[in-house]
Amino acid sequence: MEVTVVGVGKMGSAFIKRTARLGHTVYAWNRTKEKLSGLPATPISSLSEARGLTAVFVADDEALLSIAGELKGDVVVLMGTYSIQGANSARRVLEAKGVPVMAAPVVGGPGNVERGDAIYLIGGSGAVYEKYAGFFAEVGKAVYLGDFEKAVVLKLAYNSLLIGAISVLGEAISLASAYGIAPSVFKELLQQTVFKDIATAYVDRMLSNEPGTFALKHAGKDVRYATAAALGKSGTMVLSAVRALYELLELWGFGDAYYIKAGILETRR
Repeated sequence: MEVTVVGVGKMGSAFIKRTARLGHTVYAWNRTKEKLSGLPATPISSLSEARGLTAVFVADDEALLSIAGELKGDVVVLMGTYSIQGANSARRVLEAKGVPVMAAPVVGGPGNVERGDAIYLIGGSGAVYEKYAGFFAEVGKAVYLGDFEKAVVLKLAYNSLLIGAISVLGEAISLASAYGIAPSVFKELLQQTVFKDIATAYVDRMLSNEPGTFALKHAGKDVRYATAAALGKSGTMVLSAVRALYELLELWGFGDAYYIKAGILETRR
């Protein structure tokens, strides 16, 4: 099958490697052409050259809407995290040109995508999904939700929970440390509770110098989108507090830091 990947950051690059390893013919486009070097994909110079399934991984609404009118392919699949308004706007532009659109945001990081154990939250036409169901089963774990917006919102709900929980974990570690309790002691406690998986996955990484795979500024964007989706429909108090934390950290110059360090970085200004 032919696959075109639009946007070759960490997630797009991992998706290219996964699909190429599965034997698909992969093409790739990126605004910064140098990032295409070394990837197992044929570079295309224009979005009008996209073919087959076009997987879009650009960073945010602004980037998505700047290219929506140029996208081609048998189907365009929005795999990044976008707001409801942004995703719907892109869908309207594409469907007006006769291009079917699916949402398939990814739960997991680049490593999950490349290994094939990422989760794809898929929304859109059932007929279109059936056509590509086999492909999604190959690249990862597919969860078909039916409605386009449900896929967009479920990713925002998941990301807001993860980002908020990790922020509180960082603050909790900082609180314990302020009273002379080593993070290792706190981690050992957590590993004996319902938080054991979170402690195992995040505590050491949070305290290391690991550069990470997801910048704080991008996590902040996701929380902003989630807060906008919640307005008038569900509670926003906690989401708004997390959003405020991330906005402050960006203002303080931590936008490129690893997002899981947010609850610790606030004490380091």
